[in-house]
Amino acid sequence: MLSLEEKEYIKTYAYIPEHLPDYVVSISQSEPFLFDEYIFYFKNSHLIFIGYPLGKIHHKEQTQKILDLIIEQFRPKSVAVIVPFSLMSQEKFLQKSSDFYYQLDLSNFMLNSSLKNSIKRALKEVNTEQNKVITEEHIELIDEFIKIHEIDEYTQFIFKKIPDYVHSSKTAMVFNARDKKGSLSGFSVADYGANNYAFYMFNFPSRKYYVPGVSDLLLYEIVKVSIDKGKLYINLGLGINKGIEFFKKKWSGKPFLQYEFCFYKISYKTSILKILKKLFIQ
Repeated sequence: MLSLEEKEYIKTYAYIPEHLPDYVVSISQSEPFLFDEYIFYFKNSHLIFIGYPLGKIHHKEQTQKILDLIIEQFRPKSVAVIVPFSLMSQEKFLQKSSDFYYQLDLSNFMLNSSLKNSIKRALKEVNTEQNKVITEEHIELIDEFIKIHEIDEYTQFIFKKIPDYVHSSKTAMVFNARDKKGSLSGFSVADYGANNYAFYMFNFPSRKYYVPGVSDLLLYEIVKVSIDKGKLYINLGLGINKGIEFFKKKWSGKPFLQYEFCFYKISYKTSILKILKKLFIQ
C-alpha cells in the first residue's frame, strides 16, 4: 500500500506509463509498492518489477540488487520485469521483447507543414471532444483494432482493460473525434498523472468511419492540453512496429529510453540469487 507521501513522490518523478499506479493496478489488480526509488506491483505470487528508478540515474547493479531483495522478501512464483538495459538473450524466458520509449519535447513545440496539412484535412470532417467516458462505441473500435492487427494475447488483455483503467483513474482523459453524423472516427487516451510528463497511452482510429489525419488531430489535442497543464514532455509510448514508430517520429518523437521486458518463473528448489545473477548481462 502506498502512503500519500509516496503517491506524491511518484507523481513528481514519474516518466513512463508503468510508473502510474492507477494504470497498472487497473490492469493487473495488483498492489503497488515503492522501495528505494523503484515501483513494483504484487499479487497472488506474481511480481511486476519496474526497473526505472524515480529521480535517479539508472544503474544496472543497483537495479539487480533491489530486485534480489524484493524477490527474497515476497518470494514470487512468476516475475515480469521491465528495465532500461539489455538482458541476456540466451536466458530461458517464457516471454521477452525489446523496444524504445519515445519522447516528445514540448519546449518550443511547433507543428511542421505536413502535420498542419494533415490536421487541417481532418478538421474538415470531424469535431473533437474530451471526457472521461468509455462507451460501447469505444469498445467496438478496440475490438476492430484487435481483429485487423496481429496483437499478442498480453496486449489484447491490456486493451480489454482500458474501460476499467479510464474509469478508475483520476488523471486519464479520453479524446474523441466524431464526424458530422456523430459517428466515432477515432479516439485516444492520455494520462496527466505526473508533474512533468503527459502520457500518450492509446490510439484507436476507426476503419468504418475512417477520416485521414484523425490520429494526428487527436495527438495535437493531447499536445495542446499537455502544454496548458504545464507538462514538459509527452512520453509517446513504445515504437511497437514500423508504422507506429514512423508516426511518432513524424511528430518529432525521439527514442529516449531503452525498454527490455521479460517474464519468467522461479523454482525455489534452486538458489534464487543464482537465477538472478544470470538475468542481467555481467
